[in-house]
Amino acid sequence: MRLHKRILGAIASTLLISCGGGGGSHALPSTTAALPGTFSGPQAFYYGRGILTTGAPAGPAKLGTMKVDVMMNLPNFTALQTYARAVGDPTSPLYRHFLTPDQIGQQFGAPQAAYTAAATYFTRYGLSVQGWKQRALLRVVGPQANMEKAFGTTFLKYNSPAGEFYGPSGTPRFSQTLAVHSVSHLVYGANFVTRNALQIPPHGAPSNFDYGYPAQQLAAAFDYNGAYNAGYLGTGITIGVIGTGPISSADYPAYVSLFSTGATNTITQVNVQPTTPPGVPGNPGSPATTPPPVTGPCYTALPGCNPEDGEAQIDTQQTASLAPGANVLFYLGYVANETCDGNCAPEGPQLGISEVDDEVQQAINDNAADVISISYGIGEQYSDYVDNNGRYAAGGTEEVQFAMMATEGMAVFVASGDEGAQACSRPYYGNVGSTVINPDMNCVSAPAIDPNVTSVGGITTPISPSGKQIGPDTSWGLQTNQGYGASTGGVSIAGVPLPSWQHGTGVTGSTRNQPDMALEADPYTGVAIATNVAFPPNGVVSPWGGTSVAAPETAAMWALVLDACRQTAACVARGTGAHPYRMGNAGPAFYTIYNNAAEYPATFLDIVYGNNGVVPCLVNPGSGPGSGTVTPCPNPVPTPDPGFNAGVGYDHVTGIGVPFAGHLINTIVNPANKAN
Repeated sequence: MRLHKRILGAIASTLLISCGGGGGSHALPSTTAALPGTFSGPQAFYYGRGILTTGAPAGPAKLGTMKVDVMMNLPNFTALQTYARAVGDPTSPLYRHFLTPDQIGQQFGAPQAAYTAAATYFTRYGLSVQGWKQRALLRVVGPQANMEKAFGTTFLKYNSPAGEFYGPSGTPRFSQTLAVHSVSHLVYGANFVTRNALQIPPHGAPSNFDYGYPAQQLAAAFDYNGAYNAGYLGTGITIGVIGTGPISSADYPAYVSLFSTGATNTITQVNVQPTTPPGVPGNPGSPATTPPPVTGPCYTALPGCNPEDGEAQIDTQQTASLAPGANVLFYLGYVANETCDGNCAPEGPQLGISEVDDEVQQAINDNAADVISISYGIGEQYSDYVDNNGRYAAGGTEEVQFAMMATEGMAVFVASGDEGAQACSRPYYGNVGSTVINPDMNCVSAPAIDPNVTSVGGITTPISPSGKQIGPDTSWGLQTNQGYGASTGGVSIAGVPLPSWQHGTGVTGSTRNQPDMALEADPYTGVAIATNVAFPPNGVVSPWGGTSVAAPETAAMWALVLDACRQTAACVARGTGAHPYRMGNAGPAFYTIYNNAAEYPATFLDIVYGNNGVVPCLVNPGSGPGSGTVTPCPNPVPTPDPGFNAGVGYDHVTGIGVPFAGHLINTIVNPANKAN
């Protein structure tokens, strides 16, 4: 898993990127007001303002170009939520009545007049504005000076224990009333990005051999072979990966050749290409969005240096290799000219993880992916699911996006996190309101907390080269990593509501529980990933782990389920539109199985051993409680924080357990074959 560029509320944030500049007086905005749902006046809520209270102004932040995302107020958001639930509910007359992006825009998006008015406002200040069919978000790019005029403020550089960041000098304001819900990317700091995918050194074998599990071992261990043998390879199904980027087109063919998988499917990069909203005068046009070529290992800045990203290789190679008939679309966002003169962080254009909201918007707009894999996240208290007081606030960017994906029938699988029970153990965001006493408390991860996604935790599975189990399946956590990392799980302390479909023994309280299920993730076994093969001598196949591994594994498994539906007339008959084989959010199907005494043990393995406590200074080195500076673990290393124990039935480590592909297909699509 990988940490998303977010800080939220007080802290509240969505994706934070870009740099701003200018001078001006320093007047910190309030950090106690709740997140408004509708803006009837000129002031818009902006994400990240809480972090400003932790820093001291250090002069103007001097930048060339900024990029912000403007989330529109959706007057029919409640209806969107209701529809998203209904299309995944087999008891609803709307079950699998999926919508197109145009229909979503017409029924649930911002009114066209409001969308056009907001776009026109920014173009009047010489900013480039792009949007998408669903009319939820506007992408605004342009010179710092123009951005400052549009938001009625200047931007300062700030220094804090968290490191260097920039933000507005005063409260941003529009000069007229706009139907805007929130604005992100007005605050940014280099420490807001952290990699959670885990690469491990060789463990007990020569470095040229110890490469982790290839696809064949996983396929044998988790019954992907059962699906393959029945003729379900994912053919005709498209898996979308929200990109952390970049990827090289040489890596996956090398993986296929090295392990002789026989796969013939492809991985295609889809660059974010929003369009100009209709009826907007004076739009300067879209800046270049095509990323520069991958340059292999390098250590300077874009665009001259564009190194591969191991996270992206995990997501694309795991999905493609385990669903060898499916095609994979890798969505990648890029802001070409976002840069600074050395007086802010970061420097250079922005790529991938900084642009995931734009990537998700593109995936909704295109409506090409049947399954989505996501391996980024952040503690819920720093996400746009909460207000300045750390309490759930409906209608943020992520919640809207995933509800729209559900209405299109997409199944979204999100890595639950690699911080065990302490997903908020990243302290460089400052205090987060009344629900976070300290950053080392139990907390779950967003966007895995969303009710329209399936949260995927991790296990450790000792298997032989032939895929035979040679030890017990346990949760990924203390018993293997000694507190270094673990499958994130727990309950929402912010108050994200428990979805109606999540119920059964072990599910607790009235707020969202995580994870929903689990698959192989332990980096001490690792999965084989090929990187940099186009750049000898740097090409390598090496083991990687984390719930970043488990999420694409599950997305690939669901692609096999959809292929089975596609080939089964009775299943297709229940669907509608251009993608009648889609089945929407997988969560309701999983919990229906869990609550069936016969189907559950025939489909899932209940993981009953393990714990997900962690030692935060091991999980997040250099970010100990209260400091964003390098703070190594003391000697001796502290005792791991209490986590949750895996146990019989649902638990906050591995959810309802581990699905097996062939059995899952038999239960959901081909019930007559259950005995097989």
